[in-house]
Amino acid sequence: MKRLGYILVLAVAFGLGLGFAQEGAKIPKFQVGLDSVTFGWPFADARGGITSSFGLNLGLGVSYRSYFEPLYPQSGSLYWEAGTVVLVLPYLGVGYDYRFDERFYVGGGVTFFPLLLLAGGWPVYPSVHLGVYLY
Repeated sequence: MKRLGYILVLAVAFGLGLGFAQEGAKIPKFQVGLDSVTFGWPFADARGGITSSFGLNLGLGVSYRSYFEPLYPQSGSLYWEAGTVVLVLPYLGVGYDYRFDERFYVGGGVTFFPLLLLAGGWPVYPSVHLGVYLY
């Protein structure tokens, strides 16, 4: 009976050890913000740095952002992005984001709308944005 107790304790300890060993980095499931990716899905590397994000924007379109270096907490990275507004009007952008901690980020950039240039409008717009990552 005593031997069974030792085996159970070892089995539980081993099981908990495996559970903690597989924990790894926190990787967010969603991102929400006043940003070109208003509601989206971030993609991260194995250490939890955001490498890109894809989602919907307030302009009734889709957006994709890719970072030149993974965006880790308490660091920043340059990015490029592309997307659409009203589902058919394309745009391109570049900028810089800073991630304060696991959740919050801020940034700024410049967006270029090529079809506005062809239509005779002003095609370049600066932006400031912020958002949160949800786990």
